Amino acid sequence: MVILRFIGRLFIVLALITLITGLVIWLSGVDVTAVAGQNWAKANIESLNLLQVVIQRHLHLPSLWDRIIVPQLLLRPTWEAMTILFVVFLVLGGLFLRLGRRPVRRGGLQR
Repeated sequence: MVILRFIGRLFIVLALITLITGLVIWLSGVDVTAVAGQNWAKANIESLNLLQVVIQRHLHLPSLWDRIIVPQLLLRPTWEAMTILFVVFLVLGGLFLRLGRRPVRRGGLQR
């Protein structure tokens, strides 16, 4: 239970970080209508390449990169990709928090 709540809180924090990062990108004058992968490559190509290597080679999930991350995030406008990440992290956080909640006591004395 404690682990599920911790993971849920971690996803909520990731959602907030994603939201703040998206706002900083927008307020700093970056073209948020440009493709997210293009903006990421301009900002830091090494981290984009590192993420690809980690997902494809070390986690052995090349289909995750090819079928989900590239078409669903990197080929979308930056604002849309950040919104998708925010919602996914928020939903996962809520799900883990819900699964890890303490059971409600029925009857007896309440404090």
